Amino acid sequence: MIFILKKKILKKLKEFRLNYSCVRYYNQDNPVIYVNLNHRTKVRTYLNLFFRIHEVYKEPIVIKFSLLRMIFLAKWFNELDYIYFKKPFSKITKLKTFSHHKKADFRVHYNYKKIYSSHHYQKDALPYIMHPANYLNSDSNTLEKNIGILISGNFDEKIYDTNVIEHNFGLLNRWEIYNEIVKHKKVLSISGDELVKDLFTGCFKNNLVLMKWQSGAIPTSKWRYYLSSADFIFCAPGMTMPMCHNILEAMSVGVIPILNYPHWLNPSLENDLNCLVYKNISDINFIIDKALSMSDNKKNEMLKNVIEYYKSYYEKYVFNENKNSDLIVLNENIKDLV
Repeated sequence: MIFILKKKILKKLKEFRLNYSCVRYYNQDNPVIYVNLNHRTKVRTYLNLFFRIHEVYKEPIVIKFSLLRMIFLAKWFNELDYIYFKKPFSKITKLKTFSHHKKADFRVHYNYKKIYSSHHYQKDALPYIMHPANYLNSDSNTLEKNIGILISGNFDEKIYDTNVIEHNFGLLNRWEIYNEIVKHKKVLSISGDELVKDLFTGCFKNNLVLMKWQSGAIPTSKWRYYLSSADFIFCAPGMTMPMCHNILEAMSVGVIPILNYPHWLNPSLENDLNCLVYKNISDINFIIDKALSMSDNKKNEMLKNVIEYYKSYYEKYVFNENKNSDLIVLNENIKDLV
């Protein structure tokens, strides 16, 4: 874990050196959306708010300044032209405020356990987002189905062979899942380049295609395009929490998720309706066989359910305009997850 933390810190410092000149301070009189969150707030949490807020409000988003926030968010001032820092001691006109304060227009909470402890839809929860690059690149073209099951990602033992997921959430971790999947007779382990080259040959149609990032990944800008050619995506938990961006990326282009954390979606996904669920190591071989042998009629029915679910709950979010509304946001800090 120390190795991973050091790696993340070095990455952020490099990003800051490359992008600090892009940081902006708000100096106009027009009303703004003001964001003031505590320092344990993760970058992805800020981005979740930025993208969802900007879909609804076209006013500039102004963030309370701190040196730590500037280091972590500098890269995104280069990507998003609508975010600013508030100048210390300056005054701004706030149209809406997002903060933890009880008098804020939107009182931000990080109690995501309320979501994964219930099967029902929680209207005060902000939908999680796909990888941020998908909101910067609006290309959402799709392909015909040419892959049975696709699993793609980082499977580094040093990162994912820990007890964090099992201890905190009672789930199999990614390393355990990966080691069981590779035993299946239908697994084809390939690179992103190989997938693109052979996609239309039919060789992936009745197989589970495994793409490790370490072997060469598909560029993020093209990921959803090629992902759409799969009937199913096999999802495994992240490093510190089960929820990962790839499940939403998949559902957005009509790919049925196979996962062990259906309750982390809001509302929970339902087995055989809009997902396939596995729980134990012994389930994995069975669930792969079930997906690969599923009839076209059943897959098409589930595909429609997946798209309907995504459009209903994750494509857009309508903020509750009532004064002092609670807003639950997923923050990948272990203190906020358990």
